[in-house]
Amino acid sequence: MITTQEPGSGIVSGLLAEVPLAERTVGRLLERAARSRPDDVLVTHERVDHTLADVNHRVDVLAAGLRARGVGSGTRVGLLMTTGIEYLYGWFALAKLGAVEVPINTAYRGELLAHQMRRAAVTLVIADHGTLADAVEAVRDHVPTITEILTFPGAYSDLLDGGPATVHAVAAPSDVACVLYTSGTTGPSKGVLVSQHQQVAFGHLFAEITALSADDVMLNYSPFFHISGKFTTLGCLLSGARMVLRTRLSIERFWDEAREYGITGFVAIGGVCHMLHGRSPRPDDADNPVRIVYAVPAPAEIYHDFEQRFGLKLVEAYGSTETNLIVNSSLQESLPGACGRPNPVFDVRVVDESGDEVQDGASGEIVVSCTDPLLLSMGYDGLPEATEVAWRGGRFHTGDRAVRDAGGALWFQDRIKDAIRRRGENISSYEVERLVNGHPAVAESAAVGAPSELGEEEVRVAVVLRDGVEATPEELFLHYAASMPYHMVPRYIDIVDALPRTPTDKVEKYKLRSAGVGESTWDATAAGWRMTRDGPVRTT
Repeated sequence: MITTQEPGSGIVSGLLAEVPLAERTVGRLLERAARSRPDDVLVTHERVDHTLADVNHRVDVLAAGLRARGVGSGTRVGLLMTTGIEYLYGWFALAKLGAVEVPINTAYRGELLAHQMRRAAVTLVIADHGTLADAVEAVRDHVPTITEILTFPGAYSDLLDGGPATVHAVAAPSDVACVLYTSGTTGPSKGVLVSQHQQVAFGHLFAEITALSADDVMLNYSPFFHISGKFTTLGCLLSGARMVLRTRLSIERFWDEAREYGITGFVAIGGVCHMLHGRSPRPDDADNPVRIVYAVPAPAEIYHDFEQRFGLKLVEAYGSTETNLIVNSSLQESLPGACGRPNPVFDVRVVDESGDEVQDGASGEIVVSCTDPLLLSMGYDGLPEATEVAWRGGRFHTGDRAVRDAGGALWFQDRIKDAIRRRGENISSYEVERLVNGHPAVAESAAVGAPSELGEEEVRVAVVLRDGVEATPEELFLHYAASMPYHMVPRYIDIVDALPRTPTDKVEKYKLRSAGVGESTWDATAAGWRMTRDGPVRTT
């Protein structure tokens, strides 16, 4: 049985311990920091420094403008914007007003975009002018809750340029701060209800794991629809570190930019470590200011060489939007290949299919609970049955398989779910299949991951064509490149007569995975195509 304690009682040491529970919200943390160190730089964006006083002022002006438009406690606002200071202002302004931020993946278009906005019941959408705003307008008639769209530049810019205002944060720690959408690994994407306190705790735990201080400069290139973009920001807000905000990560110029900005740490998601390590060695590789890389994952095969070559320390962690940063390695101990050890704030176990804890060395599912209810998510938005299933028995069932060793470290094995992990993105095989099946020549399909040279996976689909209809893999690829989010477009395509199935008619994806990429598999890369954010590009 799990005993629930007083909300907020889980964190009793470190950066957040000195912050009263009532002030453990994003808006009040900003106000607190702006009062105590107004001239400290919180963000550097496009080579412009923004102090805490500056940020708080702009956030107040924006919050006042949004409030005049009817935004208040519980109002759901979708944000479809690239990573930048303007998004940060919007996030913080909504947090002050007690509104619910709904970050939207900027790659989403069409039905995927409409589905997320419908599910979240957003009434206001803030979008970058141009392609993103056009994408919202294109599906507006399919999202009946939308009453207004603000663009930047445009009406949103006008609100940012409004007259002086003071807006005091009104949200409580237990209020919903945002709805962050999962990858939809077992079906359509689900919105995770993240409280103000859980969001702040993410930042606290990240700062503790990486030992952030006022001497640090953290690079943040993660989109704000990813929890990593948020916990990096909040970790800097809590610790006094400065954040350099970049729209994208440049592998080619990374170390030069790290030296230019004095970067001391960053989050490396997906294949970033492999990509940096894969660059030709330079004599000055270790001549850089970076001291810490928070890597998810930290590739075991290059772990020590990466640290030595670049003169830094790798730390790894495991968690999810539903949980928090529940497992991590430390600066004092290297565990290449392991996620680390559970944070004592959480009760992390490895269990069998009956929910019984397995012995050390045995494989099982990672489940987590916490006596402080505000450190975990509040469930799935509008999905009580899915919430009950995921949190059955008082523990969140991650759907991830791992082994715990005799020393208490967790070694991640695989995903029980059918997610495809590509360059830091969890891609829903269900949604890939739904979009692939939208081609008029396709009868059905199955999506799986294929090993990537960068250490994670590429999207591979097996396609069954409709009777009497012909289509080449390249024709399918170009269709999907024009109609799917760029990161979901399959690199590998197999045209098959039938999908392997169980007697109960379920597709046996493990057979597709074990078969691997064969001679008959069409490979976009080998065929001379490279998929970019702007579409397919010929390489040959």
